Amino acid sequence: MFDKLFTPITIKDMTLRNRIIMPAMGTRFTEDRFVNEKHIAYHVARARGGSALNIVEVSSVHALSAPKMFLSIAEDKYIPKLKELTDAIHAEGGKAGIQLWQGGLAVSMDQTAMILLSSDTELAPGFTVPGISKEMIAEVVDCYGKAAARAVAAGFDCIEFHCAHNYLPHSFLSDGLNHRTDAYGGSLENRARFPLECIRAIRAAMPEGMPLFMRIDAQDDGFGEAGLTVEDTITFCNWAKGAGVDVLDVSRGNIVTAASKYEVPPLDLPRGFNVDNAARIRKGTGMLTIGVGRINAPPSRPRTFWKPTRWIRRSATGTLPPTAGRLDGASSLDKVLLRNVVPSRFCPGFKKGLHSIIYHAIMLSEIESRIFRAGCDSLPVVQPTSRKA
Repeated sequence: MFDKLFTPITIKDMTLRNRIIMPAMGTRFTEDRFVNEKHIAYHVARARGGSALNIVEVSSVHALSAPKMFLSIAEDKYIPKLKELTDAIHAEGGKAGIQLWQGGLAVSMDQTAMILLSSDTELAPGFTVPGISKEMIAEVVDCYGKAAARAVAAGFDCIEFHCAHNYLPHSFLSDGLNHRTDAYGGSLENRARFPLECIRAIRAAMPEGMPLFMRIDAQDDGFGEAGLTVEDTITFCNWAKGAGVDVLDVSRGNIVTAASKYEVPPLDLPRGFNVDNAARIRKGTGMLTIGVGRINAPPSRPRTFWKPTRWIRRSATGTLPPTAGRLDGASSLDKVLLRNVVPSRFCPGFKKGLHSIIYHAIMLSEIESRIFRAGCDSLPVVQPTSRKA
């Protein structure tokens, strides 16, 4: 059943030992934007358990808008600790990626961080945050390029550009959020200008053989008649492909409307609810594609990844809807490791009863920073340890 799951795959110069990916998670393990021993132990445990690629959590590219509870790659001073992290992941046989991020409105969780928005936005009666200036746009684009260069210096194997969930690049791309009237607003081509500039800056700072992933929303929800359609997303992804993106990581949802349910989906959403959207985008772009959305178990079909979730909404069991020939990747948004046991549970030799293990989610912080453990009764658990010397 899991013959493809444990098959290596090569993306440009990066070869993964299997098709299990641990995506970026906002851990809030830091209080000063630096990697610490918690991050290292956390990622070592997952790599030791069999994760082929660990994508390190949202990492700020712009110093003035970097919230202190998330990692930053906005200055050279962060490189040594990031290098310790990549070395530790590599020592366990895994590959390391990093998600480059400018959080837009989401950085407001830290009152010292500068809020950058695509256009003038009234956050409360009488309180409007002005849209980002063209000068600041150029500054942020430059920051993306410099952050990518730091990621290379820190030993990462790939980079992911976060262009979803109404963070700054997505807030430009979506006409549900972008109300500018200059060259960065209006038509889809204009709204795509800023994220494409970011992609080109990142790509220019990376080796040719290093893969560039992009996190993208399949469509917009919650903006009435406004917002991106799947067809808009396909058009943009083709432009992004031309600018240097190699892999699409197709998500859904935003943090300012009820569509937040698609980021952390409850049990009343259908399993695999975003698979068809991702399949349409794959067909429309011809790009290597990862899909997400309540995919509850590893796929048995060919040409698939299985990607653990960033957050666990609640305990879940079940099976994966068929995705044969439609996707190159599938990501579970319900069941996942936060110990390193999950990849091991699908190895030959474990009894069939383990297929329906329930993972228990324990919320340790507010929703944006949910950190969970996943447990079971029968599996051998290797506790997280410090990195190897």
